[in-house]
This record gives sequence, C-alpha cells and structure tokens, in this order.
Amino acid sequence: MSDHSSSVLGHSARLAPFQPETAWSLEGGTLVERRGGRERRFELEDLTRYRLAMPRGGGRQRALILSFGRRKLAIASQSWRGPGRFDDRLESFSLLARALAAVGADLAPRARFETAGFKLADAVTLVAGLLAIGTLALLLLAVSSSMRGMAIDVAARMAFLLLLLFAAVPWLPRGETLDPHDLPTRWLP
Repeated sequence: MSDHSSSVLGHSARLAPFQPETAWSLEGGTLVERRGGRERRFELEDLTRYRLAMPRGGGRQRALILSFGRRKLAIASQSWRGPGRFDDRLESFSLLARALAAVGADLAPRARFETAGFKLADAVTLVAGLLAIGTLALLLLAVSSSMRGMAIDVAARMAFLLLLLFAAVPWLPRGETLDPHDLPTRWLP
C-alpha cells in the first residue's frame, strides 16, 4: 500500500461483517477506494450525480452515493463493529463528502448534486408506465375480442388518466438540490 501524504483526505468504514475495512481517499482529482488488496479509482471529472442521504428522523447516519456514468459508489458514515454496534465516523465522512462535492463541482460542472430519498415523480412515472402497458393490453384485447366496444371504452379512459398523470409530473416535488460549495450543516455537520 502506498504511503499517504498529509494532503490526502480520507475516510474509512467496515461495511459488513466478513469484509475488510474499506478506505476512501481523495487524491488530486481522483477518488480511490481500497478494500483489502483491491483498489478502484474514480476520476471526479466523470462524476454525473452526487446524492447525499440521511434518515428522516435525523441521527448521525449518512450515506453518499456517487455515480460515474454507469459506475456507482456508496460511502457510509458508520463502521460496523459487531452485531447491532457501529462506530460513528461522521466527522471524517463529512470532510470527505464536502471535499468531493467541491472538487467534483469544479471538475464536472454538469454533475447533479442533490439529496437522496423517495421522489414522488419517480413513483408517478412508474404508475404511468404500468397504466400505459394496461392500456395497450386492452387495445390488443379489443382487436381479438367480441367485446371490442367495452375494451376500447376502458382503454380510452385509461389513456385519459395517463395524460393527466404526465401533465402533473413537472409540478411534483423533487429532491433538494445542493450547492456543492456550501453544503448544509444539517446534512454534514
């Protein structure tokens, strides 16, 4: 393993019982993940999404999900110590997360920085997709069925609902957008 200089910013956590501790470090414009003898490198200029998550009730648990195109990386703020026991490492996690946001924003200006969580727009899009499949299935049934009139009538009503759902999507709330150079202290103390 290489010798780290004092300018390298890092965080480590044990993610699961039978895994060695995972260490993440920011080395220039590269995020390096080391677990056991394995090393993965992620260039921050390829960053596409930065998502920060925390539990609804507060607490000191945090997770950072980074997307580099199709490659994803998750970083946890707590380290597994034993059954039901975790080490709180929020301080080093916060320093690394803030540095990744700042450097990532400079190197990848098109990256999206946001909070993670349930997004109503995603759920509505899923329901609309299922409704569209049902509408198509009814139209196909109408072609091969003796009850064409009823199948077409129900499919027309479902298509109307589908149009209403798609019309509402732009006004649905989205995840909170984050300023990568000024992350809120309630998320990263």
